[in-house]
Amino acid sequence: MVEDPSVPPDTLSELLTLAARRAKDGQLATLAIAGCGGAVIFVLVLGRAGWLGAAAELAVGSFGIWGIADRELNLLYATPGSARGRVLRWRITKGVSAVTATLAAATAFGAMFIPLFGRWKT
Repeated sequence: MVEDPSVPPDTLSELLTLAARRAKDGQLATLAIAGCGGAVIFVLVLGRAGWLGAAAELAVGSFGIWGIADRELNLLYATPGSARGRVLRWRITKGVSAVTATLAAATAFGAMFIPLFGRWKT
């Protein structure tokens, strides 16, 4: 799929989609492996204290997985007679990785406000 580079993206969603579609396969795989692996390392090394770094790394890894799933789905849609089960698996992968990336990024971004507002105390 070729995007028209003269039209700038209007939303964050369009910007991320454009970035993922312009990335090479190796770049998306690197994002997925480094992001998910980095999240695991943060948790194993730092434990609960590393949750912020793990959330940021998980967002990056999930973006890489989302990009891979998007690319595979575009290939399957372009191929007549693609297996239904295979399309469904990639759609589920794309959806789960999008939700994971969104929640992880929101958590990491929201954590920047903890020093400003303090922690909730009951």
